[in-house]
Amino acid sequence: MSENKELVRGTFLLTISILITKILGILYVIPFYRIIGGADNLAPYNYAYGPYNIAIAVATAGVPLAASKYVAKYNALGAYRVSQKLYKSSFVVMGITGVIGFAMLYALSPTIASITIANNTDQNAGWTADQITSVIRTISFVVIFIPILATWRGVFQGYKSMGPTAVSEVIEQIARIIFILVGSYLVLNVFDGSMLLANGIATFGAAIGAIAAILTLWWYWIKRRKGIQEMVASDMTGIDVSYKDMYKEIISYSIPFVIVSLNYPLFMIVDQLTHNNALDIAGVSHRMQDMFFTILNMTTNKIVMIPTSLAAGFAISLIPFITKTYEEGNYKEMHKQIQTSIGVLMFITVPASLGIMSLAVPLYTVFYEYSIDGSRLLFIYAPVAILISLISVIASMLQGINKQKLTVFIILGAVLLKLLLNHPLIVMFHTAGAILSTAIALSFAIIASLLVLKKYAGYRISGTLYDVGKILICGFIMMIIVEAVYFGLQHIISPASQSGALIITVVCAIVGVIVYTALTFKTRLADKFLGETANKIRRKLGIA
Repeated sequence: MSENKELVRGTFLLTISILITKILGILYVIPFYRIIGGADNLAPYNYAYGPYNIAIAVATAGVPLAASKYVAKYNALGAYRVSQKLYKSSFVVMGITGVIGFAMLYALSPTIASITIANNTDQNAGWTADQITSVIRTISFVVIFIPILATWRGVFQGYKSMGPTAVSEVIEQIARIIFILVGSYLVLNVFDGSMLLANGIATFGAAIGAIAAILTLWWYWIKRRKGIQEMVASDMTGIDVSYKDMYKEIISYSIPFVIVSLNYPLFMIVDQLTHNNALDIAGVSHRMQDMFFTILNMTTNKIVMIPTSLAAGFAISLIPFITKTYEEGNYKEMHKQIQTSIGVLMFITVPASLGIMSLAVPLYTVFYEYSIDGSRLLFIYAPVAILISLISVIASMLQGINKQKLTVFIILGAVLLKLLLNHPLIVMFHTAGAILSTAIALSFAIIASLLVLKKYAGYRISGTLYDVGKILICGFIMMIIVEAVYFGLQHIISPASQSGALIITVVCAIVGVIVYTALTFKTRLADKFLGETANKIRRKLGIA
């Protein structure tokens, strides 16, 4: 298989696996929400996932890419023994790292829990620090497995084998979801267990998923081991690298990837550590704090992440192409890649985000239940999906032009800005303040990143702004029409019932797609991003 075909196949496999895992990660919340019985009952599960996401982001984003880059580098030189030296030692090192990470999270659980729920000790007022501590400690055991799992995936990728990573990610998600749904259902409906135990069982699903993924990789390793051993035996280079130099190189690779991947998880942990304390100052009860935090970091977040799923696939595929054109000095082609990538992303993400805004009430009802608070926060949160998608892709562009260090500073600056703004904005605007601080911090990161592209890659932002402006105009026209249709339908069908909300959502979504398609095809805006595909669609639809 040619190198180009391998790249396309690998990117396709990873993108598909990411999309599948994200879609599954969104859909499972619908039955889980009903099993648990509401946002306030989901709070312990949600509180535990904040610290856990930090650990998993470090493991799955920094380590695999660093190990992949290292193995690929020495394999290209024919130094297969160096690659073997890495993966043999890395399992020991990552095993130790996993145990240390588990011990730290386990020990810090009481502190995290106390800060998270504003030191509540009254069970009648809401979840207590001791209860949240027990759930965080349950999920801390997963950290033992994640570094090994992540590194093993990276080793496979270094050998240009993307299948094991893609398949193991999907199996990990499926195993985790099955355990969460079946486990929580049995605890509450068969064994008459407590809500806290159901949350604990659900969080332990992450461990079951990780074990399933490791077993999947082990199966692949058995199949590929003979070929890898033959490659090692063929190594006549005599190249050797000390363990000190090896891990020094690995760390230098991983730090930029880790910081960039931690961007959004760090935003979420800032919310976790400040949200309830700020609401406490604002006079909101502990039980309402639990409910609002679950709405912020789980229920609305899951829906908002739907339009951002594409960004992950874009980020993976962009780096090698932009790196290639940048290193060749082909700036004209690179600028075209950047403008097209941002344009295509916005062409899809903008209408999806504005559509979620328009249908916030029925969408929230379909996914969870009729809730004015949930729908209001979803309406405010929806456009942030555009910013999340943009920063993911633009950060990848900066890595493509070898500006990883600047990317790190920009991301850390955005997190610091979020930290400074979060508390006062939540006190003033309650939970909506947390969304506002996220939007401000992400906007800062996007503007700073675009300025870096302008300075170091000679990229002109005006063309992109013009494209995005036209997309926004079409999106807002679509939004107004969808809102008008929704306004009329709610007088006939109640958006408070799940069946009624589903009908309204489907009808309005179809109207939105038709309006946006007609606008973008009539104005030839779609041609710029879809190319010849736009003409094929136009002929089929009979649009002149």
